[in-house]
Amino acid sequence: MAEESMQGLIEALRDYRLRSNAIGELVAMGDAAVAPLTSALHAESQEGARRAILRCLRDLRAQEAVEHVAPLLEERQFRDAAYDALVGIVGEDLGPAAQPWLKWAGERRSGAAPAQQPYEPEMHVSGLPDERLMELALKGCGASWHKEAKGRFALEVPLEAGGPARKLAVNLTAKDHEGADIVIVYADCGPASAEHYEGALRRNLHMPYGALAVRDAAGQPRFVMFNALLREDMSPLELRKSILSVAERAARVKQELEQ
Repeated sequence: MAEESMQGLIEALRDYRLRSNAIGELVAMGDAAVAPLTSALHAESQEGARRAILRCLRDLRAQEAVEHVAPLLEERQFRDAAYDALVGIVGEDLGPAAQPWLKWAGERRSGAAPAQQPYEPEMHVSGLPDERLMELALKGCGASWHKEAKGRFALEVPLEAGGPARKLAVNLTAKDHEGADIVIVYADCGPASAEHYEGALRRNLHMPYGALAVRDAAGQPRFVMFNALLREDMSPLELRKSILSVAERAARVKQELEQ
């Protein structure tokens, strides 16, 4: 494929209507797409496109991109996507901090890194028991959790070293309006008032992942950051991505509302 065509596909990642097809074509190109995608990862400013690039690098198992992806673990809006990409590329879980991944990349360059490990099968399958699903989803991210009721879990997810953990809830037994089984991940962001409703709706337009909603708690309206997933084909990695993303976005919204 000509360089112009490849660049066109990378640019198409900015358009949500073209993104899925562009990802498929870039991944199908194999190793030839890795260097252009890695360059685009640094140059791209749109969040949706940058997340799509990380997905491409993950699916390509692009080991040479690890040192470029790892620093994104320090950026709140990309931490979940970068973590998912790194686990997919390396084939093992080195945790939520950048340094172990950068060390792995350095050892790879020197020939000291171990051979790439295969995926852990359970991390990529659906239909797991609730407790096992939660255990795998939260593996290595430093979160604590406990079961509150059947299919309902309370979590505390650390955001930054030394910072307070973010409280979340996961409901694995919800259903959508058509009766399909869904999973809802949500975090409280603070009191909801009418003066902030328009701003919340406008924010939803620009969020590629998750959304703000209003939920009654003890008779009072509260803003919550949430994400919903189909339970049928949801893997632990997909649940982990949702949990980490909701935690980070909820923290930002709560901070803005308090200002």
